Amino acid sequence: MGVVVAALAAGCAVLAVFLPGGAARPDRPDLEVALVAAASVLAALLTFGKSTGARVSALVCAVGATGWAVYCLSTDLGSGTPGGATAVLAVAAAVTLGVASLPRPVRWWLAVPLVAVLAAGTVTAVTTVPGLAVRSTTATAVTAPAPADRVTAVPWTWTPSSPVLDVVAAGTGVAVAGTGGEVTALDGPTGAVRWTYARPGAHVRALVPTPDGLLLLAVFAPRDGGKDRHHLTVLDAFTGAAVQETLIDDVHGPDLLAPTSTVLPSLTYLGDNDFRVDALDLRGGIPLWSWKAPEGCVSPFALPASGRDVVLAPLLCQDRLSVLGLDERTGTPRWEHRLPVTRPSDEKADYYLHASPGGGKVSLSLRYSGLASGRNTDVVLDAATGTLVSTMDPKAPARITLGPVAVSERDENGKTTAATLDGGVAVDLAACPDRRAQATTPTAYLRLCGSPGGGMVVHRQELDGSPASTLPVSWPPPGEPIGGLLSGSGRHALVPAPGALVAARAGDTPVVGFPATG
Repeated sequence: MGVVVAALAAGCAVLAVFLPGGAARPDRPDLEVALVAAASVLAALLTFGKSTGARVSALVCAVGATGWAVYCLSTDLGSGTPGGATAVLAVAAAVTLGVASLPRPVRWWLAVPLVAVLAAGTVTAVTTVPGLAVRSTTATAVTAPAPADRVTAVPWTWTPSSPVLDVVAAGTGVAVAGTGGEVTALDGPTGAVRWTYARPGAHVRALVPTPDGLLLLAVFAPRDGGKDRHHLTVLDAFTGAAVQETLIDDVHGPDLLAPTSTVLPSLTYLGDNDFRVDALDLRGGIPLWSWKAPEGCVSPFALPASGRDVVLAPLLCQDRLSVLGLDERTGTPRWEHRLPVTRPSDEKADYYLHASPGGGKVSLSLRYSGLASGRNTDVVLDAATGTLVSTMDPKAPARITLGPVAVSERDENGKTTAATLDGGVAVDLAACPDRRAQATTPTAYLRLCGSPGGGMVVHRQELDGSPASTLPVSWPPPGEPIGGLLSGSGRHALVPAPGALVAARAGDTPVVGFPATG
């Protein structure tokens, strides 16, 4: 019976080599897991021997394999992004050690419990261990308040347990990412914690909501930074429940994350400056469709942007330079913004693609030396239909990412010399010479401004020309800097979120929210 148990344990050790290792061990097979599995299999084979030397060697190999497997498992759990491979390996090695430790011949009443341990342990390792790295609480689903516009002067504050990495509008308020590998959802009107999701030991690499605000994409890297793969968790923005989890290519900030309301597009290099667009279903976790340029054309690289229900795809052909709006569910082109090409060039075409919060509009800035003219190279389109909304001045492009009202800024030598809002309203630059963050609402242009005394204020410029107002933000002096926010907006953020206008600063600084009025 002993050799049967040893053979089964050896089989489980080999199986572990091909099981998912999470972002901590994305390669299949993983070299370290393969070496431990080999040691465990060797120990199992030596248990077949009847000599004293074989038995002693089997015991020594089994002890070494078990210790090594437990170390690998501990390391994976500590990374915050484990898979089931090392857990299955640890179970197989421990059972092999049990067989090697028993006197020969192994009686059936001793072998049967070992087989049960092997079976139960393997199933538990595959189904349970990946979730052991997660610490989470959930909330009940509620209706989201409207995005804040006019707010009260009495804010709430929330002190994070670790330095702030990013703040985004989602669910019923905001979600805050911290350096401790945690994401915390705060209620907009009250600032109360609604839910938490944490992977202690991991690093949050990106926090991005879907345009409809229903889902939140949280990307985690293992403690050591990972091996070109990161862990994506799709969370319900209202309840904090994990909708699905998968591995994706490594992410640094949100630049390569541009979800629609239901899919996450990614780019796959095909060669010769040509990329394929692949779409992952955010709720089902399965590949939904792939799109590539038609024959004779290429789809050059561009940092992706998406509308509420379309994926933007660049296209370069002999006769045209285009951006296509691909349907999020089918990948079929819904519309095409086309610029004629009269003299094809080997020079690189540049695509600057952006989407408004909510994904209702997209802005395109296209550059290519072979264009027939400079018309319609800088435009704002309706994301759903591709209909032209407005054209932009190339020297002062509209920043539609700031909110429902776009801001067009003219820079000279890195300094903003003039700015206007939709409708031609001029921005009062002198009112906020030290701007740290900015956003817009349907009725106002908001800026987080540094004051000469070292404090901060939120400056509100009304779009209807009525008098401006300010709100003080009470923050302690900044501590040790940790760099900018993951969203790439500098160290500060000003977020018109459901139920509150929220101000945040990277580092050990409380998050401040001004509840919406009405």
